[in-house]
Amino acid sequence: MTASKKTKSATVTRNALLEAAGRVMVTQGAKGLTLEAVAREAGVSKGGLLYHFPNKEALISGMLQELIDDKLLSLEYELEQDDAPNQPGHWLRAYIRSYKKLDPECIAIHFSLLAAIAENPELLEPVQKHFADRQKQIESTGIDPALATVIRLALDGLAFIHIFGLGVPDESLQKQVMETLLKLTQE
Repeated sequence: MTASKKTKSATVTRNALLEAAGRVMVTQGAKGLTLEAVAREAGVSKGGLLYHFPNKEALISGMLQELIDDKLLSLEYELEQDDAPNQPGHWLRAYIRSYKKLDPECIAIHFSLLAAIAENPELLEPVQKHFADRQKQIESTGIDPALATVIRLALDGLAFIHIFGLGVPDESLQKQVMETLLKLTQE
């Protein structure tokens, strides 16, 4: 097997393990997140999991990094799609649209936040830095920083009600909320 095939195979396995960890968190909660449970869910040996993640903290860190990477990738895509890149609120509009993907897989990786709190809150430091950086960006989008922050908090709230299943609005209303948030960036 060539080096690139090994790398690709390792990446696929690593991603499968992270997805499996998210599913375990969704179905079993933070207490159920064990290396054995993740290996079983992913259909790999515990040794195969340990090759990628030598301990539970490394697995949770990997989940958190996946969360950050997914958010950055989605935001980058949406920035490229914006039809008014030189207008105030450009970055914030892309940020809003990047939240539209709240499917079960996306929500599952958000459970890494709960795993980090349960295992070792210091694991949250990269995510805290990520959100602090996003807040600075939000405040400098060219629209009122208070309004921009209200929009960000609404988006975070929408994500968290999905995570906890707390009064999730139907899809139609969620779409209207997103459209309203987008309109707020243009006023």
